[in-house]
Amino acid sequence: MDGNNDYAIVQILKNFLGNPKDENNALSKKQWQFNCPGPTCRHDVDKFNLEYNSDKKAFKCWKCEPRYAGYVHKLVDDYGSQEDYRKLNVVFPKENIKTLQNQNNKKIKVDHELITCELPKGYLPLGQKRSSRLYQLAWDYLTGNGKGQRAVPESFIDKYEIGYTENGPRKFRIIIPSKNKFGKFNYYEARSFIPGPKEIPYIKPSGEEVHKNDIIFNEYFINWDLPVFLVEGVFDMFRIPNSIPILGKEISELLTNELLKRKCTVILCLDPDAIKTIVEIYTLLSSLGLDVFYVDLTVYNKDISKIYEDHGREEVAKALSQLKRLDLSIEVQKKLK
Repeated sequence: MDGNNDYAIVQILKNFLGNPKDENNALSKKQWQFNCPGPTCRHDVDKFNLEYNSDKKAFKCWKCEPRYAGYVHKLVDDYGSQEDYRKLNVVFPKENIKTLQNQNNKKIKVDHELITCELPKGYLPLGQKRSSRLYQLAWDYLTGNGKGQRAVPESFIDKYEIGYTENGPRKFRIIIPSKNKFGKFNYYEARSFIPGPKEIPYIKPSGEEVHKNDIIFNEYFINWDLPVFLVEGVFDMFRIPNSIPILGKEISELLTNELLKRKCTVILCLDPDAIKTIVEIYTLLSSLGLDVFYVDLTVYNKDISKIYEDHGREEVAKALSQLKRLDLSIEVQKKLK
C-alpha cells in the first residue's frame, strides 16, 4: 500500500477522531496520535493517548483500561459511521488483515541495545546555571523550591543529565533522558514545568523515532544482580534505588524477557490506584518463575511521590521495608471489589 492510501485511512479516522497531534510529512508518516474516544479517555483534552500505525494498520490506547487495541477496522466499526467503514473497506479490505498479520510476524525485531534517540531541539542541561527566568522556574519545579515540589536531589541533575527547554517543539519542559546499557540516549520524557489546564503533562518521542516498549528506561543505571524495583513514572525512579519506570500501566515484552533472562528478584512499587496493574504484572512474572514482591503503599493512602514530598527519604525507606508477598486470593481480591 502506498502513502496515498495510507493517508486515505488517516483521513477516514479524522472524520470521527478529530485532527491528529500533527500531520507533518503526512504521506510518509507511519505513527499517528489521536485523542482516544474510549470511556476512559473521552473527556481528556489533547492527551493523544491513541496511537495508530499505518504500516501495521493497528491502533492502541496507552491509557484505556481494559486495554483498547486492534486493527483499524475495529476502531472504525466501534466509533465511525457506516460510510466510514465502507470507505475503509474500499481502501483496505478487511480480508487483507490476515496477510498483514503474516507480514508483521515475519518482520525482524530491532535489537533494543542498538536503539538511540536524539534529545529534543532546544535541550539545555539544568546542571549549567543560567540567569533566565525560565531556567529558575525549571530548577524550582524540579528541586522542590517552587510549587512543583518534585524534590529531585541536585546530585541527580548531573547524574541523569536532566535538562529543560526554553524553545523548540518541546518548549517549557523538563527533559528526563534515558540511556541504554552503553550510555547512549535512547528515549526521553518531557514534563511541563509551567502548569496549566490545557497542558499535555508528558511528551515522549514520536513512535517513528522510538517506541517506549522497545527500550528499557535508563538501563545504564540498573544493576541486574540486585533486586529490581518497577515503578510507574520517571519521577518515581529518582525516589527508589535500582528502579525501572514501566512508563504506563503495563510491562513491555522486552522488559519481561530481560528480567527473566537475568533471573531477577522483582519488587513492584506502583501507586495504590494501580492495584489491577500490580495483579497483572505479579501474575505474569511469578508464572514465569521469578520471585516477585510488592510494596504496599495503601497504608499511606497516597502515591509514592506524595510520600517523598511530605516525609522525605526516611518515609520512603520505611515504605520499602513493608515488602510482602502478594496474596491474590485474599488481600488483592478485596481491593479489586
